[in-house]
Amino acid sequence: MTLPAPREILLKAARALVYLAGFFIFAAAVNWYQSPTTQNIAPLSQLELASLSGEKNQIAITGGKKTVIYFFAPWCAVCKVSMDALNFFEDSQRVQALAVGLDYENIEQLKPYQTKVNVPVYAGSHELQRRFMVDRYPTVYILNNDGSVAHVMVGYSSRFGIWIRTVF
Repeated sequence: MTLPAPREILLKAARALVYLAGFFIFAAAVNWYQSPTTQNIAPLSQLELASLSGEKNQIAITGGKKTVIYFFAPWCAVCKVSMDALNFFEDSQRVQALAVGLDYENIEQLKPYQTKVNVPVYAGSHELQRRFMVDRYPTVYILNNDGSVAHVMVGYSSRFGIWIRTVF
């Protein structure tokens, strides 16, 4: 068995890198097109959310950590598949993550999601949905330490995709 020439190996590796770069550029363009315009969202210092038991909770956004807000709908199949990406941030010293259910008929529809993720699950409201301009699911907001919007992703997001956006 003879090994391919080094030049041949380099050409194949370069071709693979070009395809990979093209894929990432295409994915970034689709995400940019689908994401809502966040220029009108003022930085948040806190967010009031209802727990699934009905209690109001004040979530500090500017506590020195980035915040990942995962907006989902209980009927959304993509949400069910990608939601476990939030488990990556369990016990994180750098990032706080939370899931917010929207577009539901009653709180009972959101309760099964408490067992799918190891981060807090909250019940959102129509006001919150309008405030964050969520019209597709899942929508993931990543907020900087100062409460400003760093990134918005719409659709399936992998653990790596969410994590890399919390780094930059």
